[in-house]
Amino acid sequence: MPSLFQIVTNTPLWVWPLMAAVVALGLYGLRPRTVPPIRLAILPLVGLGTSVAGMLQSPQPVLAAAGWLLALLALLPIGQMIGRRRAARLLPNGRLEMAGGWFMLLFGLSIFAARYALGVLFGVMPALKTVPLWIVVSGAVGGAIAGIGLGWLSGLVARARGASDVALRRWARRGAGALVAVLLLVVGGVGVVITFNSPGAVPTLAAGDSLPGIASWNFAEVPPVSKVMARDGAPLTYRLYPGRPDRVVVLIHGSSGASISMHKSAQALQAAGATVYSISLRGHGGSGFVNGDTSYQGQLDDDLVDFTKALKFAETRAHRTLIGFSASGGLVLRTASGPHRQNFDNYIAVSPYVAQDSPTSRPSAGGWVSVAVPRLVALSVLDAVGLPWFQGLPIVRFATEAKPSDNRTPVYSYRLQTGMQLGRDWRTRIAGIDRPMAVVAGSEDALFIADQFAPLLASLNPAIAVSVIPGVDHLGMTTDPRGTEAVTQIWRQFVGEKKAARR
Repeated sequence: MPSLFQIVTNTPLWVWPLMAAVVALGLYGLRPRTVPPIRLAILPLVGLGTSVAGMLQSPQPVLAAAGWLLALLALLPIGQMIGRRRAARLLPNGRLEMAGGWFMLLFGLSIFAARYALGVLFGVMPALKTVPLWIVVSGAVGGAIAGIGLGWLSGLVARARGASDVALRRWARRGAGALVAVLLLVVGGVGVVITFNSPGAVPTLAAGDSLPGIASWNFAEVPPVSKVMARDGAPLTYRLYPGRPDRVVVLIHGSSGASISMHKSAQALQAAGATVYSISLRGHGGSGFVNGDTSYQGQLDDDLVDFTKALKFAETRAHRTLIGFSASGGLVLRTASGPHRQNFDNYIAVSPYVAQDSPTSRPSAGGWVSVAVPRLVALSVLDAVGLPWFQGLPIVRFATEAKPSDNRTPVYSYRLQTGMQLGRDWRTRIAGIDRPMAVVAGSEDALFIADQFAPLLASLNPAIAVSVIPGVDHLGMTTDPRGTEAVTQIWRQFVGEKKAARR
């Protein structure tokens, strides 16, 4: 647990000028004054805005909204009572003459203190973000602030009703106009961000344009591309490496790649007896309709279901393993914790992407990705309120000069990127994995922090086995014999466990 000194010294510098502005505004409210009524709405609107923003950023916005609404309704009358106690009257010119008081100072500090305290709490104990009770509490704190602020403002209006109807109407018109202006400003700002923000160019990584050792490959050994149809009629492409019919592996490539990039991994598994289906995800390798895009979030989940049905894996009663590398390692975690987990007997995530706030992640994945963060946030907010608009826009660009092709996908849309990931509740989802699962990474991984996988997964789900292969880097897990053999050995253990279980 960090000390108070550590918490204060690690607070972003912009927080302190914000607190100073809040204090200054509160001190100004201590003395009698005559002000335009709309100025009094600043802090209540700030309280309302911060509480709504916090609610939308919650892993479960609906649950946070329930706490927010209950607290708002409960505290609204208290705010009205406080507002009615302030001496105030509307002047004929539409300005408000009012006595001084402590409310503005205390309310402003409460907004700051509540957001700061929650930020520190969730920063120190991030697992609380996904606990239902704390989601409700966090929403309720924001709802309480909004309820008191709006109640105070409405109580003050009620107290000032002795003024002329003309002044009241003028106040109402100005207030409504200001509210409309704020809404238009917010909507316009979101629109500008979504329209003009895009992932910037990122310096090309040598490994981003060529796989290690590919010059020595015998391409006559690479199987041809085959296809099955998804439920929407889109092609799902794969390469088949025949082996034992009762031992099936579905193998998935990493970000920007395609089935061919997993050739050495597939050969190693095939040599061990597996029938390997090296697939290209929708948006890659000729799968789907558009390079770098899906039609909706969750379509990759549906595609995996369609693929297993098309190849009739369940009917053959074969032992089924899903193996994914890098970004698709995250998809393996997503599948293993999802509603279709029973489609595979066990799972292997190779050097997996877990989440942006996971201790295994490096900034920008070690220089591999450029993310349009403002656009990502704006689209996430729209998605949180049930508006899945503009999700075909790109949000991620990879460090490669490759152009879109059947073998490369240099840019991802919002719905493709999020459809490969666990989501904001990733800790809860990993903790809920109940199928045999293993994670393996190379010690020299430059995209992820390999030595953090074991402590992270031990804290979330000790049943998940973790291996770190000395001397192997990120791509080496799919091209270096030490990496491919490590994955193959884990698969052999799963096959043995499955065989023993069936006796």
